[in-house]
Amino acid sequence: GRPQTSTAGQLCPLALSIGVRSGPAGRVADGQDDLRPDALLFMEEGIDRFLSGDPKGAIACWERVLGVEPDFFEAWLHLARARRQIRQHEAAASCLSRAVGLCPDRPEAWFELGNNRADLGDATSALDAYDRALELQPRMIEAWNNLGNTHAQLGRLDEAIRCYTRALEIRSDLYEVWFNLGNAYGVQSCMNEAVDAYLNALDYAPDNHQVWYNLAYARATLGELEEAVNGYRRATELAPDDHRAWYNMGNALSDLGRDAEAVDAFEEAIERIADDPEVWNNLGNALAQSGRIAEAVTCYQHALQIEPTYSPAWNNLGSVIEERGDLSAAARAYGRAVELEPHQTTYLINRASILARCGDMDGSLEDLVRALQANPGLRALLPGFPEFAPL
Repeated sequence: GRPQTSTAGQLCPLALSIGVRSGPAGRVADGQDDLRPDALLFMEEGIDRFLSGDPKGAIACWERVLGVEPDFFEAWLHLARARRQIRQHEAAASCLSRAVGLCPDRPEAWFELGNNRADLGDATSALDAYDRALELQPRMIEAWNNLGNTHAQLGRLDEAIRCYTRALEIRSDLYEVWFNLGNAYGVQSCMNEAVDAYLNALDYAPDNHQVWYNLAYARATLGELEEAVNGYRRATELAPDDHRAWYNMGNALSDLGRDAEAVDAFEEAIERIADDPEVWNNLGNALAQSGRIAEAVTCYQHALQIEPTYSPAWNNLGSVIEERGDLSAAARAYGRAVELEPHQTTYLINRASILARCGDMDGSLEDLVRALQANPGLRALLPGFPEFAPL
């Protein structure tokens, strides 16, 4: 088999944030226009440090601000953002509690509190905080997007789609929201809608490899394999080290029967992740389809060295060994696959076939009965197995 890597399950939703912006020092909450000059200077120095990639330096500045102006809302808010950037989520939570207490009518404080609760894994509190931000500022695109992300993570996909759609009604040029909408549709198996969303995302981010990757996956799911190959190829051009794009491009090429190209794609994937049994297994499949049986055997064996319980490689190893004429070794490989997944009908049929060819009709009949009990529709395939005729 050719197991594919799930896209939407691997790529997390893209969150939006409200950036820390440089500007006049006097951006303070109502009633705080009499701040000490040194506090404003440290506030601006913290902003400069944060924007230059020095969140720890920014934290030091803003803590000095709060040492002399403990009720400075913006300092608490910026301090929370900086602590979030260095993953000090509990400390950020304390800052945001203070910020919300100082200015409960500021939507950006509730928005950041939602981000913080999401970081801490408290989805219910995150939803409440985003909802409060949107009560205060109904057109806050960032809150609609991140609210959608939280609903999506809870499996509430219809709600997530509603949130993303509302964000796009307000502003349609944010690729992150189109990307997240595509992911939500993809999880719902609404692949045509997912493709449309990803194409819209590419209008605003034509060089984003994640969007190309997910678009290719959606098209592969729809059976649009040529388009999928082109999408994966573009993803590898933009992010050559993304092994998933090479791997899934190999899968699509294999499905198109372009096995020599698939071999090249799987080998590119292995250069980037050499310890994944699925990639070795699928490289073995492409080699076997190309008639390179000895190399295929080596690939399946390598997959099993990495993960001895990886049943597809045992089944495929049995298939190529059978093709080489070593029926007893093939039976052992099929047998190991059945031991690992005793209800997998493909494995049962394969072992039943090889046992019949080896003369073990009782063992063959037992496997065949088990396979037909699990999937009665397999009976229609039996005329293609002459070895079952005596049964």
